[in-house]
Amino acid sequence: MAPSGPAAAICPHRFSRWAWSEGLRAGQTVALLVQDLGQAEAMRLGLVRLGLRVVCLDCAGRGQALADSLSQSDAALVVVDTNLADVYAGLMGRLTSYPAVWWNGPGADYASLDLALAEQA
Repeated sequence: MAPSGPAAAICPHRFSRWAWSEGLRAGQTVALLVQDLGQAEAMRLGLVRLGLRVVCLDCAGRGQALADSLSQSDAALVVVDTNLADVYAGLMGRLTSYPAVWWNGPGADYASLDLALAEQA
């Protein structure tokens, strides 16, 4: 999937409320596979407000290296840019367990972070 236009702004407070509604609690880890550094920072700020650990995965990583990073993070949830769906798909079959996935950006058919955050408004 190719990105279609500029990324929507993410409000750290709204992101915190969304994470709380998803059942995320202090001490848990959320992994981010997000290219836009501004969005990643807003997400990080929202998550650390709840006492969550945040792991930013290397968007350039592929295959087993990315799988190892995600596995070692022990993430309860991962946020993935929709334009990185092919990168995330490369993890299939490489992990013993998979965290819940939420998709960031246009084109998500399910678990759309954009839609979920709009409901937090």
